[in-house]
Amino acid sequence: MFKKKIIFVDGYNIINAWPKLIAIKDNISLDAAREELINILSEYQSLGDEKVYLVFDAYLATGERTIGEREYKNIKVYFTKQKETADQYIERVLDLTGKRDVIRVATDDNLIQQTILSRGGTRLSSRELLVEYKNLKNQIRRMKIKEPDYQNKNMVTLDENMKNILDEIAKKIK
Repeated sequence: MFKKKIIFVDGYNIINAWPKLIAIKDNISLDAAREELINILSEYQSLGDEKVYLVFDAYLATGERTIGEREYKNIKVYFTKQKETADQYIERVLDLTGKRDVIRVATDDNLIQQTILSRGGTRLSSRELLVEYKNLKNQIRRMKIKEPDYQNKNMVTLDENMKNILDEIAKKIK
């Protein structure tokens, strides 16, 4: 049976841990920091092999708020209901899918990290997620640098073994 690979990201936990997102939150707005995190995680998902679920809690939210899950920039974004933390939502989903799928959770919250491990998931700190993201970007960048130039359509590359065989044939012809 094929297991899906899923990573849950505690949105506000990451926003309050990554220096770039802290600066955006403090100097522009929380909405701008959320948008930047969504952009980063959308790129992360496209570079990796996990489906990203980004969870924002509404524990202290007041007023009108969109609750629920929606696809946004190719990732799943979930806003919890009022009085529900992202941790509670992630725990509930882990109980439903933790044994059936490969689940990782990105958070710095120690209590949820312990819960994740006990329910079949694996934990990832905010710093580890940032390092993973940067490493994926660097791998792609290195692959682009190493791409051969296909401008010369007459150019043929041969492996060493094939070169030796052709050299032997050329010697016999001479």
